[in-house]
Amino acid sequence: MTNEPKVNIAIPTFNRSDLLRLSLDSALSQDHPDFRVTILDNASTDDTEAVVRSYSDDRISYLKNETNIGQFRNWNRLLEFNESPYLMILQDDDIIHASFLTESIEALESNPTAAFSFTDVSEIDASGNVISDQNQSENFPEGPISGFEYLCRIVAGENLVIHVSSVLMRASALKSVGPFDTPHSRTSIDFNLYFRLAARFDLLFIGENLAQIRRHEGAYHRHAEADTRPLAMLGERMDAAASLLISSRANDAGFRRWLAESLLHLSLQRSEMTSQLLPALNLTEDEKRTISGEEILNLVPRDNSVVVVDDGHFGPDIVADRRVLPFLEHDGMYWGPPADDELAVRELERMRSEGAGYVIFLWPAFWWYDYYHGLRDHLCTKYGCVLSNSRMIAFDLGA
Repeated sequence: MTNEPKVNIAIPTFNRSDLLRLSLDSALSQDHPDFRVTILDNASTDDTEAVVRSYSDDRISYLKNETNIGQFRNWNRLLEFNESPYLMILQDDDIIHASFLTESIEALESNPTAAFSFTDVSEIDASGNVISDQNQSENFPEGPISGFEYLCRIVAGENLVIHVSSVLMRASALKSVGPFDTPHSRTSIDFNLYFRLAARFDLLFIGENLAQIRRHEGAYHRHAEADTRPLAMLGERMDAAASLLISSRANDAGFRRWLAESLLHLSLQRSEMTSQLLPALNLTEDEKRTISGEEILNLVPRDNSVVVVDDGHFGPDIVADRRVLPFLEHDGMYWGPPADDELAVRELERMRSEGAGYVIFLWPAFWWYDYYHGLRDHLCTKYGCVLSNSRMIAFDLGA
Protein backbone atom coordinates (compact mmCIF):
# COMPACT_ATOMS: atom_id res chain seq x y z
CA MET A 1 0.00 0.00 0.00
CA THR A 2 2.81 2.41 0.87
CA ASN A 3 4.32 1.92 -2.58
CA GLU A 4 1.12 2.81 -4.38
CA PRO A 5 1.22 6.08 -6.38
CA LYS A 6 -0.76 9.03 -5.10
CA VAL A 7 -3.26 8.95 -7.96
CA ASN A 8 -4.83 6.25 -10.07
CA ILE A 9 -6.09 7.50 -13.44
CA ALA A 10 -8.56 4.78 -14.42
CA ILE A 11 -9.62 4.52 -18.05
CA PRO A 12 -12.49 2.09 -18.71
CA THR A 13 -12.67 1.27 -22.42
CA PHE A 14 -14.41 -0.80 -25.06
CA ASN A 15 -13.64 -0.88 -28.81
CA ARG A 16 -12.37 2.68 -29.06
CA SER A 17 -8.66 2.25 -29.72
CA ASP A 18 -8.26 5.34 -31.87
CA LEU A 19 -9.64 7.77 -29.27
CA LEU A 20 -8.20 5.77 -26.38
CA ARG A 21 -4.71 6.62 -27.61
CA LEU A 22 -5.49 10.34 -27.29
CA SER A 23 -6.93 9.94 -23.78
CA LEU A 24 -3.97 7.83 -22.71
CA ASP A 25 -1.50 10.38 -24.10
CA SER A 26 -3.18 13.14 -22.08
CA ALA A 27 -3.01 11.00 -18.93
CA LEU A 28 0.68 10.23 -19.40
CA SER A 29 1.46 13.90 -20.03
CA GLN A 30 0.54 14.94 -16.47
CA ASP A 31 3.13 17.19 -14.82
CA HIS A 32 2.45 15.57 -11.45
CA PRO A 33 5.12 12.88 -10.92
CA ASP A 34 3.24 10.31 -8.81
CA PHE A 35 0.45 8.53 -10.67
CA ARG A 36 -0.48 5.35 -12.46
CA VAL A 37 -2.85 4.73 -15.37
CA THR A 38 -5.10 1.69 -15.10
CA ILE A 39 -6.85 0.66 -18.30
CA LEU A 40 -9.73 -1.71 -17.79
CA ASP A 41 -10.63 -3.18 -21.17
CA ASN A 42 -14.20 -4.44 -21.22
CA ALA A 43 -13.47 -7.32 -23.65
CA SER A 44 -12.72 -5.16 -26.71
CA THR A 45 -12.65 -6.93 -30.05
CA ASP A 46 -10.63 -4.27 -31.89
CA ASP A 47 -6.90 -3.54 -31.52
CA THR A 48 -7.23 -1.91 -28.09
CA GLU A 49 -4.79 -4.32 -26.44
CA ALA A 50 -2.17 -3.82 -29.17
CA VAL A 51 -2.50 -0.04 -28.83
CA VAL A 52 -1.97 -0.16 -25.07
CA ARG A 53 0.95 -2.60 -25.30
CA SER A 54 2.64 -0.35 -27.87
CA TYR A 55 3.41 2.02 -24.97
CA SER A 56 6.62 1.22 -23.18
CA ASP A 57 5.69 2.92 -19.92
CA ASP A 58 5.69 1.17 -16.55
CA ARG A 59 3.08 3.62 -15.24
CA ILE A 60 0.45 1.79 -17.31
CA SER A 61 -1.46 -1.21 -15.97
CA TYR A 62 -3.64 -3.11 -18.43
CA LEU A 63 -6.51 -5.34 -17.29
CA LYS A 64 -8.89 -7.05 -19.69
CA ASN A 65 -12.23 -8.64 -18.85
CA GLU A 66 -12.86 -12.02 -20.43
CA THR A 67 -16.39 -10.94 -21.34
CA ASN A 68 -18.10 -7.57 -21.54
CA ILE A 69 -19.61 -6.99 -18.11
CA GLY A 70 -21.24 -3.64 -18.90
CA GLN A 71 -20.27 -0.14 -17.90
CA PHE A 72 -21.65 -0.30 -14.36
CA ARG A 73 -19.72 -3.39 -13.31
CA ASN A 74 -16.61 -2.25 -15.16
CA TRP A 75 -16.57 1.09 -13.32
CA ASN A 76 -16.98 -0.67 -10.00
CA ARG A 77 -14.03 -2.94 -10.82
CA LEU A 78 -11.96 0.25 -11.10
CA LEU A 79 -12.93 1.17 -7.55
CA GLU A 80 -12.23 -2.37 -6.40
CA PHE A 81 -8.69 -2.38 -7.84
CA ASN A 82 -7.77 1.09 -6.64
CA GLU A 83 -5.31 1.37 -3.75
CA SER A 84 -4.22 4.97 -4.29
CA PRO A 85 -5.40 7.87 -2.10
CA TYR A 86 -6.94 9.58 -5.13
CA LEU A 87 -8.86 8.16 -8.08
CA MET A 88 -10.15 9.66 -11.30
CA ILE A 89 -12.17 8.02 -14.07
CA LEU A 90 -11.08 9.33 -17.45
CA GLN A 91 -13.50 8.31 -20.15
CA ASP A 92 -11.74 6.80 -23.14
CA ASP A 93 -12.76 9.60 -25.52
CA ASP A 94 -11.95 12.57 -23.25
CA ILE A 95 -8.73 14.51 -22.63
CA ILE A 96 -7.25 16.18 -19.55
CA HIS A 97 -4.83 19.10 -19.39
CA ALA A 98 -1.24 18.41 -18.30
CA SER A 99 -1.80 20.26 -15.00
CA PHE A 100 -5.07 18.50 -14.13
CA LEU A 101 -3.64 16.27 -11.40
CA THR A 102 -1.36 18.88 -9.89
CA GLU A 103 -4.10 21.46 -9.51
CA SER A 104 -6.76 18.96 -8.40
CA ILE A 105 -4.53 17.35 -5.75
CA GLU A 106 -3.36 20.70 -4.43
CA ALA A 107 -6.97 21.89 -4.11
CA LEU A 108 -8.15 18.70 -2.34
CA GLU A 109 -5.23 18.67 0.10
CA SER A 110 -6.04 22.28 0.98
CA ASN A 111 -9.68 21.32 1.60
CA PRO A 112 -9.77 18.05 3.56
CA THR A 113 -13.58 18.11 4.00
CA ALA A 114 -14.14 17.78 0.22
CA ALA A 115 -14.87 14.31 -1.18
CA PHE A 116 -14.00 15.27 -4.75
CA SER A 117 -12.97 18.15 -6.95
CA PHE A 118 -14.20 19.02 -10.42
CA THR A 119 -13.13 21.56 -13.03
CA ASP A 120 -14.43 23.61 -15.90
CA VAL A 121 -14.50 21.77 -19.22
CA SER A 122 -14.74 22.44 -22.93
CA GLU A 123 -16.61 20.31 -25.44
CA ILE A 124 -14.80 19.03 -28.52
CA ASP A 125 -16.01 17.18 -31.59
CA ALA A 126 -14.76 13.88 -33.00
CA SER A 127 -11.82 15.68 -34.64
CA GLY A 128 -10.80 17.53 -31.47
CA ASN A 129 -12.18 20.93 -32.48
CA VAL A 130 -13.57 22.97 -29.59
CA ILE A 131 -17.35 23.27 -29.84
CA SER A 132 -17.97 25.28 -26.69
CA ASP A 133 -16.58 26.16 -23.28
CA GLN A 134 -18.77 25.35 -20.30
CA ASN A 135 -18.23 28.07 -17.75
CA GLN A 136 -19.20 26.41 -14.48
CA SER A 137 -18.33 29.64 -12.66
CA GLU A 138 -21.85 30.74 -13.55
CA ASN A 139 -23.15 27.90 -11.34
CA PHE A 140 -20.46 27.39 -8.71
CA PRO A 141 -18.19 29.61 -6.61
CA GLU A 142 -14.48 28.86 -6.85
CA GLY A 143 -13.38 26.66 -3.96
CA PRO A 144 -15.29 24.47 -1.48
CA ILE A 145 -19.03 23.96 -1.88
CA SER A 146 -21.26 22.73 0.92
CA GLY A 147 -22.58 19.29 0.01
CA PHE A 148 -25.83 20.20 1.79
CA GLU A 149 -26.28 23.37 -0.27
CA TYR A 150 -25.43 21.48 -3.46
CA LEU A 151 -28.18 18.93 -2.76
CA CYS A 152 -30.66 21.71 -1.96
CA ARG A 153 -29.97 23.26 -5.36
CA ILE A 154 -30.36 19.87 -7.06
CA VAL A 155 -33.71 19.31 -5.36
CA ALA A 156 -34.77 22.85 -6.30
CA GLY A 157 -34.30 21.97 -9.97
CA GLU A 158 -30.94 23.46 -10.93
CA ASN A 159 -29.10 21.57 -13.67
CA LEU A 160 -25.67 21.39 -12.06
CA VAL A 161 -23.72 19.18 -14.45
CA ILE A 162 -20.48 17.55 -13.30
CA HIS A 163 -18.53 15.70 -15.99
CA VAL A 164 -16.89 12.44 -14.98
CA SER A 165 -13.59 13.24 -16.67
CA SER A 166 -13.25 16.49 -14.72
CA VAL A 167 -13.50 14.81 -11.30
CA LEU A 168 -10.78 13.69 -8.88
CA MET A 169 -12.15 11.64 -5.96
CA ARG A 170 -10.75 11.00 -2.51
CA ALA A 171 -10.55 7.22 -2.04
CA SER A 172 -11.35 7.40 1.68
CA ALA A 173 -14.62 9.22 0.93
CA LEU A 174 -15.51 6.61 -1.69
CA LYS A 175 -15.02 3.81 0.82
CA SER A 176 -17.36 5.48 3.26
CA VAL A 177 -20.31 5.69 0.83
CA GLY A 178 -19.76 2.53 -1.20
CA PRO A 179 -19.35 1.92 -4.94
CA PHE A 180 -21.45 2.99 -7.92
CA ASP A 181 -25.09 1.93 -7.72
CA THR A 182 -28.10 1.72 -10.06
CA PRO A 183 -31.25 2.46 -8.05
CA HIS A 184 -32.87 4.20 -11.02
CA SER A 185 -30.81 3.72 -14.19
CA ARG A 186 -27.37 2.71 -15.37
CA THR A 187 -27.22 6.07 -17.18
CA SER A 188 -27.13 8.07 -13.93
CA ILE A 189 -24.62 6.11 -11.85
CA ASP A 190 -22.18 9.04 -11.79
CA PHE A 191 -24.69 11.48 -10.33
CA ASN A 192 -25.98 8.87 -7.91
CA LEU A 193 -22.45 8.63 -6.50
CA TYR A 194 -21.91 12.41 -6.41
CA PHE A 195 -25.21 12.93 -4.57
CA ARG A 196 -24.34 10.26 -1.99
CA LEU A 197 -20.94 11.87 -1.46
CA ALA A 198 -22.53 15.33 -1.16
CA ALA A 199 -24.82 14.00 1.57
CA ARG A 200 -21.74 13.43 3.76
CA PHE A 201 -18.96 15.69 2.44
CA ASP A 202 -18.25 18.97 0.72
CA LEU A 203 -17.43 19.39 -2.98
CA LEU A 204 -14.66 21.48 -4.50
CA PHE A 205 -14.81 23.48 -7.72
CA ILE A 206 -11.67 24.47 -9.65
CA GLY A 207 -12.54 27.31 -12.00
CA GLU A 208 -10.07 26.40 -14.72
CA ASN A 209 -10.70 24.57 -17.97
CA LEU A 210 -8.70 21.40 -17.35
CA ALA A 211 -10.67 18.77 -19.30
CA GLN A 212 -12.09 18.30 -22.78
CA ILE A 213 -15.30 16.30 -23.20
CA ARG A 214 -15.72 14.74 -26.63
CA ARG A 215 -19.16 14.92 -28.23
CA HIS A 216 -19.72 12.34 -30.94
CA GLU A 217 -22.32 9.77 -31.94
CA GLY A 218 -20.66 6.88 -30.12
CA ALA A 219 -20.08 8.73 -26.86
CA TYR A 220 -21.41 7.45 -23.53
CA HIS A 221 -23.32 10.67 -22.92
CA ARG A 222 -25.16 10.24 -26.23
CA HIS A 223 -26.58 6.98 -24.96
CA ALA A 224 -27.14 8.52 -21.54
CA GLU A 225 -29.33 11.23 -23.08
CA ALA A 226 -31.95 8.70 -24.14
CA ASP A 227 -35.58 9.26 -23.24
CA THR A 228 -35.23 7.49 -19.91
CA ARG A 229 -32.38 9.58 -18.49
CA PRO A 230 -34.57 12.54 -17.39
CA LEU A 231 -36.82 10.02 -15.63
CA ALA A 232 -33.83 8.49 -13.87
CA MET A 233 -32.53 11.91 -12.83
CA LEU A 234 -35.89 12.68 -11.20
CA GLY A 235 -35.42 9.53 -9.14
CA GLU A 236 -31.92 10.66 -8.17
CA ARG A 237 -33.24 14.07 -7.14
CA MET A 238 -35.94 12.45 -5.00
CA ASP A 239 -33.23 10.41 -3.28
CA ALA A 240 -31.28 13.64 -2.73
CA ALA A 241 -34.37 15.11 -1.05
CA ALA A 242 -34.55 12.05 1.19
CA SER A 243 -30.92 12.63 2.20
CA LEU A 244 -31.81 16.19 3.19
CA LEU A 245 -34.78 14.92 5.16
CA ILE A 246 -32.50 13.08 7.59
CA SER A 247 -30.09 16.00 7.94
CA SER A 248 -30.01 18.21 11.04
CA ARG A 249 -31.51 21.04 8.98
CA ALA A 250 -34.74 19.04 8.74
CA ASN A 251 -35.41 19.97 12.37
CA ASP A 252 -36.63 23.28 10.96
CA ALA A 253 -40.35 23.10 10.14
CA GLY A 254 -40.07 25.50 7.21
CA PHE A 255 -37.32 23.43 5.63
CA ARG A 256 -39.36 20.23 6.07
CA ARG A 257 -42.31 21.88 4.36
CA TRP A 258 -40.12 22.95 1.44
CA LEU A 259 -38.81 19.40 1.13
CA ALA A 260 -42.32 17.96 1.21
CA GLU A 261 -43.51 20.33 -1.51
CA SER A 262 -40.41 19.57 -3.58
CA LEU A 263 -40.94 15.80 -3.26
CA LEU A 264 -44.59 16.11 -4.28
CA HIS A 265 -43.59 18.15 -7.33
CA LEU A 266 -40.84 15.72 -8.30
CA SER A 267 -43.32 12.87 -7.94
CA LEU A 268 -45.74 14.67 -10.29
CA GLN A 269 -43.00 15.14 -12.86
CA ARG A 270 -41.95 11.54 -12.63
CA SER A 271 -45.52 10.32 -13.10
CA GLU A 272 -45.90 12.50 -16.18
CA MET A 273 -42.69 11.19 -17.72
CA THR A 274 -43.66 7.63 -16.90
CA SER A 275 -47.01 8.15 -18.60
CA GLN A 276 -45.24 9.38 -21.74
CA LEU A 277 -43.16 6.21 -21.86
CA LEU A 278 -46.13 3.97 -20.96
CA PRO A 279 -49.19 5.73 -22.42
CA ALA A 280 -51.69 3.13 -21.27
CA LEU A 281 -50.69 3.72 -17.66
CA ASN A 282 -52.66 6.94 -17.23
CA LEU A 283 -55.32 9.22 -18.74
CA THR A 284 -54.99 10.02 -22.43
CA GLU A 285 -53.98 13.49 -23.58
CA ASP A 286 -57.56 14.24 -24.67
CA GLU A 287 -58.95 13.07 -21.33
CA LYS A 288 -56.51 15.24 -19.38
CA ARG A 289 -57.29 18.22 -21.59
CA THR A 290 -61.04 17.82 -21.07
CA ILE A 291 -60.71 17.39 -17.32
CA SER A 292 -58.32 20.36 -17.07
CA GLY A 293 -60.80 22.58 -18.89
CA GLU A 294 -63.51 21.60 -16.43
CA GLU A 295 -61.21 22.25 -13.47
CA ILE A 296 -60.30 25.70 -14.80
CA LEU A 297 -64.00 26.58 -15.22
CA ASN A 298 -64.68 25.49 -11.64
CA LEU A 299 -61.68 27.37 -10.27
CA VAL A 300 -61.61 30.68 -12.16
CA PRO A 301 -64.60 33.04 -11.80
CA ARG A 302 -66.32 34.01 -15.04
CA ASP A 303 -65.13 37.63 -14.97
CA ASN A 304 -61.46 36.70 -14.36
CA SER A 305 -58.65 36.22 -16.85
CA VAL A 306 -56.18 33.38 -16.35
CA VAL A 307 -52.55 33.00 -17.38
CA VAL A 308 -52.06 29.48 -18.69
CA VAL A 309 -48.51 28.13 -18.87
CA ASP A 310 -48.67 25.20 -21.29
CA ASP A 311 -45.43 25.47 -23.29
CA GLY A 312 -47.47 26.46 -26.34
CA HIS A 313 -49.46 23.20 -26.47
CA PHE A 314 -53.11 24.30 -26.27
CA GLY A 315 -53.54 28.07 -26.36
CA PRO A 316 -56.84 29.77 -25.46
CA ASP A 317 -58.86 26.77 -26.65
CA ILE A 318 -58.03 24.86 -23.48
CA VAL A 319 -61.21 26.33 -21.97
CA ALA A 320 -64.14 28.30 -23.30
CA ASP A 321 -65.92 31.17 -21.57
CA ARG A 322 -62.79 32.43 -19.81
CA ARG A 323 -60.15 34.86 -21.01
CA VAL A 324 -57.01 32.73 -21.37
CA LEU A 325 -53.62 34.46 -21.69
CA PRO A 326 -50.48 32.65 -22.86
CA PHE A 327 -47.18 33.01 -21.06
CA LEU A 328 -44.95 34.62 -22.17
CA GLU A 329 -47.42 36.88 -23.92
CA HIS A 330 -47.03 39.63 -26.53
CA ASP A 331 -50.10 41.24 -28.11
CA GLY A 332 -52.14 38.28 -26.92
CA MET A 333 -49.90 35.72 -28.66
CA TYR A 334 -47.59 33.07 -27.17
CA TRP A 335 -44.05 34.42 -27.16
CA GLY A 336 -42.04 31.38 -26.05
CA PRO A 337 -40.34 30.57 -22.74
CA PRO A 338 -38.70 33.38 -20.76
CA ALA A 339 -34.93 33.82 -20.92
CA ASP A 340 -34.59 33.71 -17.14
CA ASP A 341 -36.43 33.93 -13.83
CA GLU A 342 -36.15 37.71 -13.65
CA LEU A 343 -38.00 38.15 -16.94
CA ALA A 344 -40.58 35.52 -15.97
CA VAL A 345 -41.41 37.25 -12.68
CA ARG A 346 -41.49 40.70 -14.28
CA GLU A 347 -43.86 39.59 -17.06
CA LEU A 348 -46.14 37.73 -14.68
CA GLU A 349 -46.42 40.77 -12.42
CA ARG A 350 -47.16 42.94 -15.47
CA MET A 351 -49.99 40.62 -16.47
CA ARG A 352 -51.29 40.60 -12.90
CA SER A 353 -51.31 44.41 -12.82
CA GLU A 354 -53.33 44.33 -16.05
CA GLY A 355 -56.00 42.12 -14.52
CA ALA A 356 -54.86 38.48 -14.60
CA GLY A 357 -56.37 36.76 -11.57
CA TYR A 358 -54.81 33.30 -11.79
CA VAL A 359 -51.78 31.56 -13.22
CA ILE A 360 -52.00 27.86 -14.03
CA PHE A 361 -49.18 25.51 -15.04
CA LEU A 362 -50.51 22.62 -17.15
CA TRP A 363 -48.72 19.28 -17.30
CA PRO A 364 -46.80 19.91 -20.58
CA ALA A 365 -45.12 22.83 -18.79
CA PHE A 366 -44.41 21.20 -15.45
CA TRP A 367 -40.75 21.41 -16.43
CA TRP A 368 -41.13 25.22 -16.38
CA TYR A 369 -42.23 25.09 -12.78
CA ASP A 370 -39.05 23.15 -12.08
CA TYR A 371 -36.58 24.95 -14.37
CA TYR A 372 -37.72 28.47 -13.45
CA HIS A 373 -37.34 27.85 -9.74
CA GLY A 374 -37.06 31.59 -9.07
CA LEU A 375 -40.51 32.09 -10.58
CA ARG A 376 -41.81 29.13 -8.59
CA ASP A 377 -40.39 30.51 -5.34
CA HIS A 378 -41.90 33.93 -6.11
CA LEU A 379 -45.33 32.35 -6.59
CA CYS A 380 -45.11 30.11 -3.53
CA THR A 381 -43.94 32.99 -1.33
CA LYS A 382 -46.26 35.74 -2.53
CA TYR A 383 -49.46 33.98 -3.60
CA GLY A 384 -51.55 30.98 -2.66
CA CYS A 385 -51.50 27.64 -4.44
CA VAL A 386 -55.20 26.83 -4.79
CA LEU A 387 -55.00 23.57 -6.76
CA SER A 388 -52.25 21.01 -7.35
CA ASN A 389 -52.76 17.69 -9.07
CA SER A 390 -51.27 15.59 -11.86
CA ARG A 391 -52.66 17.96 -14.52
CA MET A 392 -52.17 21.46 -13.16
CA ILE A 393 -50.67 23.68 -10.48
CA ALA A 394 -52.74 26.85 -9.95
CA PHE A 395 -52.08 30.07 -8.04
CA ASP A 396 -54.56 32.77 -7.10
CA LEU A 397 -52.79 36.04 -7.94
CA GLY A 398 -55.18 37.97 -5.74
CA ALA A 399 -54.53 35.91 -2.63
